[in-house]
Amino acid sequence: MEPVEIAAGRFQLRPWNEHDVEVVREALADPEITRWMSVPTDGDPRAWLTARQERWADGDSPSFAVMDAVTGEVHGHVALKNLVPRWRTGEIGYWTLKGARGLGVARHGVGAVTRWAFGALDVHRVELRHAVTNTASCAVASAAGYALEGVLRDCVIGAAEPFTDVHLHARLATDT
Repeated sequence: MEPVEIAAGRFQLRPWNEHDVEVVREALADPEITRWMSVPTDGDPRAWLTARQERWADGDSPSFAVMDAVTGEVHGHVALKNLVPRWRTGEIGYWTLKGARGLGVARHGVGAVTRWAFGALDVHRVELRHAVTNTASCAVASAAGYALEGVLRDCVIGAAEPFTDVHLHARLATDT
């Protein structure tokens, strides 16, 4: 899959690149981000960036830096992961840097990547999962139009809390 950029009003989404090392270093040092990551990280920003580029190339997990459309400052991350073209499904994941929380970065990024998945990739269903205790992610899911479908009990969600109850939200291409 060829990397693309997405315009999303106040924000621009672009593939991660080697110039983003310090931004990723900041994210990987933030316990509020790493506690929810589904894949443990050793804190190496270069390895994290390389993995993002490899997943674009594999076509199974395009991911984006979410940046201010005017200043270019990176505020967060959104990925469309676990893409299964045969079933037309995927799952969305995201994080926002501490200084940008509350600015709508995740909501805008999730919305833009979801619309891109439905339009450009012909995905029919996108799921969003978060720990029940992660109320900020629940707010993002609701604001981005993801319906709460239920609770997955003792689900694996992140490295810090391997078994926890998880909200399952989803959007369908047919949702209005």
